[in-house]
Amino acid sequence: MRSPKDPFDTPAQILAPVNALAEVEPLLEAGADWLYGGCLPGEWTERYPATVLLNQRTFASAQFASLDELEAAVRMARRSGGRFALTLNAPFYMDEQMELALDMAGWAADVGVGALIVADPGLMVRVREAGIAVPMHLSTMGLGSNAPAVRLFAELGVTRVILPRFLNLRQVAMLVEQVPEVEYEAFILVGKCPNVEGVCTFLHDSPDLRWPCEWDWEISGPCGERAPEAVTLHFKGMRDTDRRDACGLCALPALLSGGVNIFKVVGRGAPLDRKVLMVTRLRRLMAGAREGSGPQWIQGCMEAYRSLFGHPCSPQNCYYPEALQE
Repeated sequence: MRSPKDPFDTPAQILAPVNALAEVEPLLEAGADWLYGGCLPGEWTERYPATVLLNQRTFASAQFASLDELEAAVRMARRSGGRFALTLNAPFYMDEQMELALDMAGWAADVGVGALIVADPGLMVRVREAGIAVPMHLSTMGLGSNAPAVRLFAELGVTRVILPRFLNLRQVAMLVEQVPEVEYEAFILVGKCPNVEGVCTFLHDSPDLRWPCEWDWEISGPCGERAPEAVTLHFKGMRDTDRRDACGLCALPALLSGGVNIFKVVGRGAPLDRKVLMVTRLRRLMAGAREGSGPQWIQGCMEAYRSLFGHPCSPQNCYYPEALQE
């Protein structure tokens, strides 16, 4: 546990995706505390093709159309009591790209961004050296999956860790207990990934918006050997489901009691009505998560899942299947 105090002392918060000014107020009114999003400044798009990442998205629909619109969204969020996290979470930046990323971080500080979502340790160091006074949140691309890694990132200035998707509830609780000096944020709705993002080399740039990790391929082990059956079944299960229907609602009580207080909805570029629905339903469930446990809680989450996605949940699309099993 984070401390001997009641783990529910810190109010739970929701982080929601945003990619247009018109989405800010509806998402905050639905119950979001944080909004996160990004933009490709003109100088970046002039120099690099869309597949060269500034913020881990290659689709124009997932970005704010301009820095002016993004600035207006940041200021609107602040006026409405929310906060905005800017995505600068490419796994790494080449030397020639670092100055542009650093300029973006400085711009973020000037317009009142609440945090930078970052992955590249080099950028973290440069942000600190430049005296840019914006908190840094570690992206899953940075792979803060164990205590030594989290301590290292904390030394570089990280104040919040976005937990990698592959960690189970026991591993999350251990990590929070071992390094309690940072905040922890967990994915809770949409976007489950079958890969370890911090070492994944897939680009999300398919013209038909299909995630590359759902494509069909032959899986084999080293030197053409047969892959372990568990690996084959894992990826087959992901191909047979839609990762946009991923969910971890059943685990809310366990995550909260374990010291995780920020919950992330995935969906930059998704329709606004879908994002609002996700945030609204999550806020409603979070209100009862303090007492939530047992079959009644699980049944309520399963009903919420069906109403959100139109079909029953499945282990392949569950962030924390052990919560359902328990």
